[in-house]
Amino acid sequence: MISQIANLMSIPIGTVCLIISLRAFYVYRLSRSDMLFVLGLAMASISLGTFVGTIGDAHIGGNTFATDWTRSFGACGGGLFIFLSSLVKSHDQMQQLKRWQVVEMALFLIVVLLTPFYPPVPGPQISLALNACRMIIYTCAFVRYATLYVSKSTRFSLIMSLGFLVLVIGYAFNIPGILQSKLAFMTIIAASVRIIAYVTLLTAYSIG
Repeated sequence: MISQIANLMSIPIGTVCLIISLRAFYVYRLSRSDMLFVLGLAMASISLGTFVGTIGDAHIGGNTFATDWTRSFGACGGGLFIFLSSLVKSHDQMQQLKRWQVVEMALFLIVVLLTPFYPPVPGPQISLALNACRMIIYTCAFVRYATLYVSKSTRFSLIMSLGFLVLVIGYAFNIPGILQSKLAFMTIIAASVRIIAYVTLLTAYSIG
């Protein structure tokens, strides 16, 4: 029951990320802002990885897919490019980043297509490592946007830093459930916190 509830809570996470992606691409079509292109593709990656993970965890169609690999790839890839976009200082750097992101997205689609062939995660150590990868990337993004807020004091950088901080906290709440099955209810709390985090990011790009 707990795993089913946690899985259902992945749906709003994927939905919010999809909304951010669609909105980013819509505004990109109007403004041609490269930053919004990167955001749209990054959030599409996170959304797709989340939905694939939901399908696997719910065993839709009787599947037994090991979707942790795909979900982690989507979340890490998306978060990484949002972080990298905050470091870009020139138009040429942004164009290069966009090209690399398109390549990364193509690789991710291959990862998604190969999902039925992945072996199950062998143990909690690997699950912890996958969770840690996301925490490290989102921590870097938090530090970067917090630094930007200190230097420029923009509302956008403040809200973005808060959003990534809450994401890190959300993934930290996954750790007890990974280590102890009797603490699996913590994954529900973790999912709830991540929903708040992504809504915060949506707010940042809506009013920033």
